[in-house]
Amino acid sequence: MPAEIPLLRLSGAGFVLPGPDGHACSDADTFWRVVRDGVSCLSPYSHPELPLRIAGTVEGWDPERELPLSERQIRRSSRAGLMATGAVHGALEQAGLTAADLDPERTALVACSLQFAFPETERYYRLAHAEGFAALGMEYWLNGTPPSVVGTVASGLGLPCQTLSVAGSCNVALRTLHLVQQMFRCGDIDRAVVVGVDTTVDPVFVAGTSHTGRSGYRASSLSDDPSDVRPHDEIQTGNATGEGALAVVLENPAATGDRPGLLHRAHLRTSRSNGPSTVATGPPANVVGDVLATLASAGRGPGDLAFVNDYADGNRFVEDHLCQALAGVREAAGYGGELLLTNQEAVFGHVAGTGGLVKLLGSLLMLRHGRIAPSANTLKPYAGLPGEPVLAGGLATGGDSALVLASGAGGDATSMVIEYEGGDLP
Repeated sequence: MPAEIPLLRLSGAGFVLPGPDGHACSDADTFWRVVRDGVSCLSPYSHPELPLRIAGTVEGWDPERELPLSERQIRRSSRAGLMATGAVHGALEQAGLTAADLDPERTALVACSLQFAFPETERYYRLAHAEGFAALGMEYWLNGTPPSVVGTVASGLGLPCQTLSVAGSCNVALRTLHLVQQMFRCGDIDRAVVVGVDTTVDPVFVAGTSHTGRSGYRASSLSDDPSDVRPHDEIQTGNATGEGALAVVLENPAATGDRPGLLHRAHLRTSRSNGPSTVATGPPANVVGDVLATLASAGRGPGDLAFVNDYADGNRFVEDHLCQALAGVREAAGYGGELLLTNQEAVFGHVAGTGGLVKLLGSLLMLRHGRIAPSANTLKPYAGLPGEPVLAGGLATGGDSALVLASGAGGDATSMVIEYEGGDLP
């Protein structure tokens, strides 16, 4: 018999995300406001050799002002490491915790990302070319490897807990939540600090997202208008890459006492198809199976869901994957009723490290407030959708569960059913 899905408390959240009006989103009130209202926080991007014009960039955030780090620590850290430190610092502060409160044996610090501090590589080559390889010193080990991000956070904030780095594609944060949940189920930890971070606005990454392949697929929109990133819309020209960090503190209430926070159970299932690219073939059958298994784990069906919060990002290819997956779930479950869709890909951009945590926290807050956020920038719903996107203004709901679904073009699939069981953030 599998271990029971634990009741968890999300007791704090920290943010270094793109925000509205040229200011970073760095607090829970701003986060909820932009998600609730579907406010696009995408901003102009320019590079003389690349066609990208918009991205989810963090503006108006000064690490020297925001972080409890020395000037030397800041100078020797990557941007990804600094943003992750800011998010974790904010999450612990909201949870009312200090480093001294964290049991080294029962607390895990987990960082997830697509590429961690990869943008630092460009700086290394410039330095090596100008001053020679000896000038690099320990730069690569300090801020260019995946562990350097979690190392920056742990050493900068003096956190004594065990650490783990997880790399992956679009749904890496959901896969990380699945891994952390297993650690709770096994009784290995009582508290986890999970931070998702990416700085995917470097020229090398952007060159890939703005390239149009032979099939016509291109990840990023080349428009200079943020409202042209339109998940679930009849008109879709691509997504927007970006940067940012989001951290959450998850706790076992039975072990950490009665504290404020959002109580929930999360049922997760992850898998991967190693067959042909789903850009050409559509999503594998395992996506439908994953969703059905996740719903069964929660004892729920499609008709019990308040909404589906998905990863369709403004690309027709990815949208069609979602459509096929949801249509398959409907057919397999024999369900022909309402299925409401919400989406935040046009709010902060399509960023792997933060995406799943945006979905987790955003969905929990929607369930807490009884308000489904709109699918941002959706004007005329795509005719092929086997569901109804929530449009501007949002929609009230009385439901207590939601499905988060990532059906990626690369074959990755993760589904998560969130069951909200009460509480509120501090």
